[in-house]
Amino acid sequence: MAKNDKMKVDEKEQSAQQQVQSGPPPQQRQVRFVEEGVKTQYSGVFNIGFGAEEVVFIFGNPSLNPNVVRIESKVAVSLKTAKRIAVTLTNMLRRHEAIHGEIDISAPKTVNDDKERIQ
Repeated sequence: MAKNDKMKVDEKEQSAQQQVQSGPPPQQRQVRFVEEGVKTQYSGVFNIGFGAEEVVFIFGNPSLNPNVVRIESKVAVSLKTAKRIAVTLTNMLRRHEAIHGEIDISAPKTVNDDKERIQ
């Protein structure tokens, strides 16, 4: 291929790239979140269940009886949405830990753990 031919090919590639880049800007979808009537709840306990086509997030809080958890709410989502939640939460936690350090998720110490062990 002659030098002039190569230059013509390069010019065509650049022209094609410019057309792609200068095309109409992608439309951005605007979503408005309406939070009327929404109540915020704290959850100290969670569990996750799943079926063939959904994942159920179960949120609750411990009661005075240590063997009882009061279920406060359940949220069912599709498997795709569950995966999006997992990816988003993982990314958010990575960013948080990069700034603030690793989050300790080990089981909390009980009163008996602090006492000396008598043999």
